[in-house]
This record gives sequence, C-alpha cells and structure tokens, in this order.
Amino acid sequence: MDKFIKDIINQSINDRKQHHSRFLENCSTYNSFLELEKKAFEAGCLSRKHKELMALSISIVTKCEPCIEWHVQQACLAGASDKEIYETIDVAIEMGGGPAAAYSRFALNVLDFHKEEK
Repeated sequence: MDKFIKDIINQSINDRKQHHSRFLENCSTYNSFLELEKKAFEAGCLSRKHKELMALSISIVTKCEPCIEWHVQQACLAGASDKEIYETIDVAIEMGGGPAAAYSRFALNVLDFHKEEK
C-alpha cells in the first residue's frame, strides 16, 4: 500500500481516538450521539453487518473519508466479506455516480489497510 494513503488512514484513526475523550468532556451532544449510534447498529431485523454495509454506502456517497474508514472496519469486524464490501461499493456508485466511484477507491485502500493490520 502507498505510504501516503496509509498515513491518511492512520491519521483518521488517530484523530478519532485522540479526540474521543475531548468530545466526551466538552460536547453536550456527543454522549447522545454515541447512544444513537449504539442503538442504530444493534442487530434487529437487519444484522449489524448489513447496517454497517448500508452506512458504508452512505459514507461513500456523502464523501466522508473518516466515516468510510470506520464503517469498512466495523463491517469487517461484523463479518463482511470482501465481496460484500465490493457489492456495497457497487450500490454507492449507482447512487452517487462518478464522485462515489472516486471515494470508493478510498474504501478499497481502507479495506487493504485493515487486512494488513491483522
């Protein structure tokens, strides 16, 4: 993997981890957001894996690289296969067109990154 891409992904992960406690201490809405996230991704009629794949597709279409990194990782942890990630990218490209195709490259880089980290 290209060092530049790996550095971007590591920076995103480090930023999330570094600022988590600052948000907890200083932002009145952050705890509520974490509770919302927890409830939204609980298994119900849809599995956590399928919810993470949905979130990944939305993250690609909305061009949120930190979201892409998080939801690729969480989808993999929930048991998503590479093929499921690729099909999720297919949906994102259909819904978001060319820009989604461009941000899908970041999703593939993140998938490779997390596979190397194991």
